[in-house]
Amino acid sequence: MRSSNGPQLALFALFGLAVGGCSAPVVDDPVSATGSTTEAIVLVERSAAEGGIVQTNVSAKFMRLSSGADPDLAERVVGGSWLELPAPGECMIVAPFGTAEEPSLSGLGSIELLDVGDLTIQAGSKAMPLAARAFPDVGALVSGVFYTSRDARSDLPVPARYVLESNGSGTLERFAIEAEAPAAPEDVRIGEVPLADGAGLELEEGVGAVVSWRAGQTLAKASKTEVDVVYVDLTTASGTGVRCSYNDTGEGAIPASFVGGKAWGPLPAAATISVHRVRQGTFTASGIDAGDLRFDLSVVGRATVVSAAP
Repeated sequence: MRSSNGPQLALFALFGLAVGGCSAPVVDDPVSATGSTTEAIVLVERSAAEGGIVQTNVSAKFMRLSSGADPDLAERVVGGSWLELPAPGECMIVAPFGTAEEPSLSGLGSIELLDVGDLTIQAGSKAMPLAARAFPDVGALVSGVFYTSRDARSDLPVPARYVLESNGSGTLERFAIEAEAPAAPEDVRIGEVPLADGAGLELEEGVGAVVSWRAGQTLAKASKTEVDVVYVDLTTASGTGVRCSYNDTGEGAIPASFVGGKAWGPLPAAATISVHRVRQGTFTASGIDAGDLRFDLSVVGRATVVSAAP
């Protein structure tokens, strides 16, 4: 689950590695003797909206890439996991869906999405079998299956220890991967107004806003500590919006220059605010050269962007 800002998303050694199957030899070059690499992308998204509506989406893709293929480009093409974030403390404009420039496929090579057998994700005492689905053809370059949750209404708890387990197939041995999911953002406020107040939340054009939440857990890594990343999306109905990223210390600001403007159209304008906590880590397993797993846990509310006071 790479992101365009590279190392700005902290990568943690959170994972218990492969369980069962044969051990893979340690090599300096991840390209196998067949001239290909196998990469895994696992994404757990959980969103809580007004009225207590919670949706959980899990996706997993196991990609066999031909020699020389660009892994970042492959991730963008197979979709669903690419996350573009500014550096913590900064904001960026988010273009409406469908207007972003399509990536060139010249460096893609062929991608085979592998069948790994039955795949289940378990959080605490709750288990969710994932469904294998055929991937739609992309110019005859991508083939195979990917895995998704069957029903977004099936909630999984957070925080919790998650286990992703496969019983294996003819292409990959069985494996089990463990990771700790963080808590979803709590006590979220925009200024002094709780995000859950919905219609009562107003943002004034050209006036900055302070976003606050309950700071997350500090994670120990070797001789230093790290925190998760929190990002905030402020989006209009047209899809135009702003994305700001922060270290998970409990507070961040949306600068005045990013609230309102010509791109927002006539005011007042209805907007959606989503506050996300992201934790991302890497893993390897027998037959998997490189794996990424990301938790993206969010709370969602409404706001109105109004014209500046005369």
